[in-house]
Order: sequence, then structure tokens, then C-alpha cells
Amino acid sequence: MKTIWKLLKFFWVRPTEWLTSAPLMAVLTWLNYLVVARHADAFFHTTKTSDFFAKFVLSGFDSLYYSVLTTWHHAFSIFRHPLLADLLRPWQWLNSLLHDWTGLNLAPVIVAVLLLVNALYAYVFIYRIMRRVVGIGRTDGVLLTYLTFSFAYIMLAYIVPDHFAWSMTLLAMTTYLAGWKMTTGERLTKVQTIVIFLLTAGVTLSNGVKTYIMALFTNGRRFWRPGYLLLAVLLPAALMWGYAHWQNETYIVPRELKKNADKKAKNRADYEAFMRAFADTTSLTDSAEIASAANRLHKKRMWEEHERNKKFAWNANKGKPISNDGFGAWTDISTPRWESTVENLLGEGLQLHRDYLLQDALRTRPAFVSYRAWYNYAVEALIVLLFASGIWAGRRSRFLWMCLSCMAFDLLLHIGLGFGLNEVYIMTAHWAYVIPIAIGFLFHHLHGLKRFALRCIVILLTLWLWSWNVWLTKIYLF
Repeated sequence: MKTIWKLLKFFWVRPTEWLTSAPLMAVLTWLNYLVVARHADAFFHTTKTSDFFAKFVLSGFDSLYYSVLTTWHHAFSIFRHPLLADLLRPWQWLNSLLHDWTGLNLAPVIVAVLLLVNALYAYVFIYRIMRRVVGIGRTDGVLLTYLTFSFAYIMLAYIVPDHFAWSMTLLAMTTYLAGWKMTTGERLTKVQTIVIFLLTAGVTLSNGVKTYIMALFTNGRRFWRPGYLLLAVLLPAALMWGYAHWQNETYIVPRELKKNADKKAKNRADYEAFMRAFADTTSLTDSAEIASAANRLHKKRMWEEHERNKKFAWNANKGKPISNDGFGAWTDISTPRWESTVENLLGEGLQLHRDYLLQDALRTRPAFVSYRAWYNYAVEALIVLLFASGIWAGRRSRFLWMCLSCMAFDLLLHIGLGFGLNEVYIMTAHWAYVIPIAIGFLFHHLHGLKRFALRCIVILLTLWLWSWNVWLTKIYLF
């Protein structure tokens, strides 16, 4: 009973949090409405999972939530999102029930409601981090929480049918819980660590690593005690990996084998049809000469098709991996890091580009797009300056170093190894919430006129980012 009461208290949204989150929720509700309305005619009357991929285009985000809620299947990469399909099963049942009642596929509506619930709790946890862990005032806490959601691809994460909203909300929850325990001198228990790991890693496997980073900072030396290390760290990780491997062998491998077999059969049929057509139209009479000439022409056409495909965005924007096998295929060692950081990581991720607005880098968007005006780069530089100043102000905080360590893990994956580097901005929700947390330490450090000046700067920055990103998103959705 005591545990249930603690859980209710932890997730209970207080009147102040309802009140201060209302403007944010209003904007996100409106944007979710625009997303649903934009696709209503196409998606409310279809049960074909291929329709969602073909007709939903909003940057590099996938519409796999719509697909899974329509017909449950393992649409996600098993080793990156081991439990995500399972977590969506109840909502697929709900959508199936509503479809029987209404005759409509209401997956977009269900997803929108789930996104808004996630947004509310993400707001609550980030606000509580500012107030109870960083220790700043209510006004500044609200301001920095709104700054968090003003970042372009954090705002977008809560209006698209992808996993990033769930990831950020769970990360914000874990960050708050770890920070609160640091302030009270408590430790993460084995049960808490296991449950949080299963949720965070189940949605996105790399977030499970961040859970263990937070557990290490929170529990200190106790993290390495055999009982905790075995039961709360190694065992859940092994079970998660084993379950992912079982799912892959049970669901994915047979599907891929069938897909490859069908592709080979089709290629063979196309080749034989080409050979027959060539034999019927050529002036050659010798069968060996006919076969030789047909093969040369077929190879030439295959090469020409290969060269044409290299020019398409999904190939042109794809960097060179370390290897073509296993996890090495997800890396990128050729895409320029500096441009990726300036234009995509700290550019598009926080402040949308007007050119190629919200187009997909795997369809039509170039890998790098520049801002038209100097002031966009000035805003980017200001964010970096405030972030760096916040790190210096909070350099003695173990909590801030915990947050920065989690962020560094993401940067190692994306900028270091190049995972998802060609569209690194869509990962913004996994790490960018650390920037306002660091700025919070700057608020805590400054007093008097200096804090007032900082507050004015952050207010102007927040208003600019909200105006700019919402305006451009509205243009795209209309």
C-alpha cells in the first residue's frame, strides 16, 4: 500500500503544474490536430500499413505507430527498440475495438492523445527538476521548461507518431528521480532500477545505458556491489538482449528470408523475361551470341540503374559505414562532423531551416541546409554560450555531470560513431533537454541585476524559438 501511495504521489500532477503547463498543452493540442487533420482522409479509411509510410512525410520521422496500431506486428528494429511493439499492443487492441464500432481507423487520434499525455508528464518532470533538484524559483523553472519545448525537434517529437516522445518522457522521469534521490541522500533500489531499465531500454535500447549511468551517479560505490550489479544491472541487460535475440529469430529472420527469396525469384523472372524479349527482337541467330549480347546489355542497364540510384537522397545522404554487417552498418565515417554539428545537431534540431522545410533526408532533403539569415546562427551561438556558461556555473554539481554524461553518450553515438548522422536532428529529444538544465544552474548562480538580465535574454530566446518553430511547422502542415 505504501508503494502504491508513493507511485500515485510521484505521478500526481499538482494544480500549479496543470496551470503553468496549459499554454504548452494548448499549442501542442493544436499542432496534433493539424497533423491528424492533414492525414485524416488517407488514414481513417485504410488498414494497409504501407499507406502510412508512403503518405506520412514529416522530416525523418516514421509513422510506425500508426502501422502497429492498425495491424500489430514487429515494425521496429528489434535490437534498437526491443519492447516497443509489445508496449503498443494494448493500444492496438483499443484501436481494433474502436474500428469495429465506428468503421474508422482511429490510430492517428489514439497516438495524438498518447503524445499529449507524454508531453504533460515531460513538462512536469522537467519543471520538477528545475525546482527541486536545480533549486531555482517557480518563474525561472517554468521559463526554462518552456525553453526546452521550444527546441524544434523536441516540440515535433510530441506531434509525430514516432518513439521520441516516449523516450524523452521516460528520460526526464528517470533524470528527475535520480536527481531527487541525490538531493535527499537516497539510492535507487534494485526494483526501481530494473523497472526503469526495462521501460527506457525497451523503448530505445541506448536509453538503457543512460539509466545505468544515472544509477551509477546516484548510488555511487553501491552500484558496484555484487548484489546490485548482478540483479539490477547484468541480469536485466542479459534478459533484454536475450528477448531481443529471440524476437529477431522468431519474427524478423523468417520475414527477411522470405523477402530475400521473393526478391531473388522476381529478379530471376525479370532476367528471363528480358532474355526472351531480346531474343525475339535481335537480328542475331546464333544462340551463344544472343546470350552473350543479352548479358552485356543487361549488365549495362543494371549499372545505369545503379548510377541513377546513387543520386537519390537515400543513397546520396548515406555516409560510408565502418562495415556492412551487424551494428557496423549503422555507423558513418564519411559525413562531415563540423557541418553536421552546426547545421543539423545544433541547427535544425533546435531551430528549423526554411529551405527544404521538414523534408525527409532519405527522400528529398539534402544532408546539409544553410540558414538564409545571419541571425539564425546568432541564436544558435547564444544557446551554445548559455549552455557553456551553465556548465561552468554548475561544474561542482554531481547531478549536472550525470546529465552531461548521458548527453556525451548520445554525442559519442551520433557524432563519434555516426549513428543516424545524416538526420541527427531527429534525435534531439534524447539529449537537448540537458541544455536548459545547465542554464538552470546559471540562474541559480547569478543574483540581482545579473539574474534579471539573464531572465530577459532567456525570455526573448524562448519567444523567438517558439514563434519561429511553430510558425514554420504550421506552414508545413497547412
